[in-house]
This record gives sequence, structure tokens and C-alpha cells, in this order.
Amino acid sequence: MFDRYLVLSEIGRGGGSTVYLVRHQKLGEYRAVKRISKQSDFTWKIREASILNHLKHPQIPSVYDMEEDEEAYYIIEEYIEGESLETLLFQSSFITPDFIYQTIMEVADILDYMHHLKPNPMIYQDLKAEHVIISKSGVKLIDFGISSFLGESGNKFQNYGTPKFCAPEKSEEAKTGIWTDVYSIGKLLEELIGAEETGESLCLMHIAEKACSFDLKERYITMREFQADLTAHMQSKKNSNHEKHLLKKIVVAGSQPRIGTTHISISFTQYLNRQNKFAVYREENTSEDMRKIILQGGFVEEGGLYRRGNFFGMPAYGEGVAVNIPNEAVLVLDYGSDLKGALLEKADLFLFIMGSRAWETERDHQSYAKVKNKKGLILLTNYGNKKQTKQYARKYAHTVYCFPLDENPFFMTKEKEKLFETLLEQKGERNQNDWYRRKHPRKRGHSLICGIGKLCSKWIR
Repeated sequence: MFDRYLVLSEIGRGGGSTVYLVRHQKLGEYRAVKRISKQSDFTWKIREASILNHLKHPQIPSVYDMEEDEEAYYIIEEYIEGESLETLLFQSSFITPDFIYQTIMEVADILDYMHHLKPNPMIYQDLKAEHVIISKSGVKLIDFGISSFLGESGNKFQNYGTPKFCAPEKSEEAKTGIWTDVYSIGKLLEELIGAEETGESLCLMHIAEKACSFDLKERYITMREFQADLTAHMQSKKNSNHEKHLLKKIVVAGSQPRIGTTHISISFTQYLNRQNKFAVYREENTSEDMRKIILQGGFVEEGGLYRRGNFFGMPAYGEGVAVNIPNEAVLVLDYGSDLKGALLEKADLFLFIMGSRAWETERDHQSYAKVKNKKGLILLTNYGNKKQTKQYARKYAHTVYCFPLDENPFFMTKEKEKLFETLLEQKGERNQNDWYRRKHPRKRGHSLICGIGKLCSKWIR
């Protein structure tokens, strides 16, 4: 294809267009190519390339190029690997209340980004389970062919969409706005609730019904208002199922700089929120890594806290900046390599991170001597090095846990989930509500990182 791409397979078809999985011959990267036949009504379909060019968000596919020949137009896009939400709806074990909450919140984040795009806000208009992809790095939204700028007139996109998810005013009056997307996400939430077998998520139905109200005055005004109501309800549910006093503060510190405290702290915060234990990551070191992560995009600022999906965190603001953090929140304090500051904190859990490379071990031993008597001490090694973990366990006569080799702190693998569950057992915080636990679909062609494994010795886990 165009002397640049090798076509590997067809991955989708419909409405006069076909989508292919291709590999760039020189770069070796996988791409998705949407072929739009000129014999179809292609005018509105090829505008997707222009729409995507305006959208810069980590959960929206990038568009690389557009080609044309005598028969068709070709849009070359980022290839998103994963399963569609439509497919997962047929596998009910994946649909848990926690899965519903995280998925809906991430979709809402994407739509909210579009609604506040500057200088020209946009609306999506075609939300449905088929267009939501559950990928390795979280939720992705695809197919922006009928998205439009707010207030855009003179086109027929107001009349397009899937009837089941279209707001009544859209189909009857061709009237569109933010409220159109609010209605659609309400219908999506309704569909997920219906697919969840235990009935535990029925408590969210009143939120879906308000979002889908036929009366615009009764509907949520913005996506953020919808998200706030959903979060508040999930937190109230959490408070009724968990004792508040058991776990309040977790300190994470490392034996030396660049040892992975931020990665592990973010992962732990993400895990706790997925288990409906409202947790907030707080940067207590001078690395400014959190600010750098925020600048990469995908976050929503809410009263000084930055949210991405169900992760909440804040950078090191310094003195004079106050952020209102709810009293029931579990604080995850990332002290980096500042052991002096970390040891001054009274924490329920004190996670001490050690390196596993040869040149790091001497500093590990020196730093361990400073923290070995700290109450609530838990020892971890990074990089998934079980051999070094076992050596530390023998040397210190102390249980040492091995943090798995991990790429994305915001993506919860089964290995990390099992590790954090084990750590909470040390505090008597084991979650008694198994329905909160999200199931992870396997990805075709790629397996997730291997499980944490069997016990290597009586000291290593």
C-alpha cells in the first residue's frame, strides 16, 4: 500500500469503508488504515482526518496521514490494540461495578476534553459501546466521523448517529450540544448496568436516568457534573462498606534517587481507588515528576487535585498553597529519596523501595539501616528482580516483596493487583467485597506480564 505499508489483515468493515491493520515497512510500526470508497457517501467520512488533527489527547488515536487513489481515500491512524466494550459486554465476568465506574469516568474525561477544547469546543455525537476500546493503557475512543464543532451549522451530522444512543432532541429537531453527549453516556452507563450480573451496580441507575432525561432541564448540564455525581455516589458506597480508621496514610521512600518511588506510589494510589478506598497521591519530594506527568496530558484539574480516570494526585505545591482533601482520603506520600522527611511521618504503612542492580546495593544497605526499626515497614525491590529480592530477604531476615517489571503506573496489571492486595493484608485491609475487583481482558497476540509467581523462600513473596 503506497510502497510504505504492508497490509496484515482486515480488522473492520461497514458503511462503505474498510479498516486494515498494516505495518510501516521502514519504521516497523503498526498502523490502522481506513479505506473509504469513492462510490459511497464519502464526503462526511473523510472529515474524520481533519477532526482528529484538532484533537491531541492520549486516549484519542492520532492521525498520521491521508492518501488518495482513483477508487478511495485512505486515512492512516494510530493502531489501538484491545477489545471493544461491545465485545466485552458479551463476557459478563468483566463487567463489575468497579469496571463500570472506571470505564465511564475515562470516557467522560475524553468527552469533557472535547467540550472544553480551545478555541473551538467539539461534541462527539456517536458514543456507543462499539467505539469504546479497552486497551492495555486504558480506555480509547475511536471513530470521530460525525463529531462537530459546537454551534456548527449547515451540515447533516446532527441527523447522524445510532438511534439507541441518540438524544431525542437530536433526532427530532437536529438540535445538538454538550447535552447530546451527556445523554449518550447515560445510555452507555445504562447498558453496562444491565450487563452486570450481580445487580450491585443497580444503585447507579438513577445517575443514568438523570443523564438520559428527555427534559433538558432535568439532565446534567456538563460532563463534569455527571462525573461529580458518579464519584460522590461511589465514595458513599465505599464508606458504607469499609471502616474509615484502618488505613489513613502510606509513606513511600527509596534508598536513592530514581529508584521508582513515584511509579510505585502512583500505582498504589490507582489500585486503592479502583478498590473504592478513596486515595490521593501527594508528591513530597523535589523531583517535580508529577508536574512532568501532568504536562503529558490526560488529566483534569479539580480544586488543586489532578484526576486521570480514578487516579487523584497533586504535585508538590510548596508552602502557601492549600488543597482541600476529604478527611476520609488515604494519603499516599511520595518522599522519593528523602528518608529524613519520610521517617518523621507517622504512617500506617511505610514502603521502602530498594534497587536490584549491582551498583545500587551498597546504598540499599546503608539506607535500610536507617529505616529498619520504622513501624509499619514493608520492603520492596524494583525491576522485577526476584534473585536480588531473595538475597535481601536472607540478609535482613525480613519479608521482601518484588515489584513486577512494569511500564505504565496508571494501568493495573494482575501482578500489581495481587501484590498490593497482599500488602494491605498486612494492615488487615483485605477487601471483603470481591465484586469491586476489576477483571482484565487478555489481549490478542500479547500476554500480560507473567504472574508474581510462587514463593521463592519463606522470606520472599
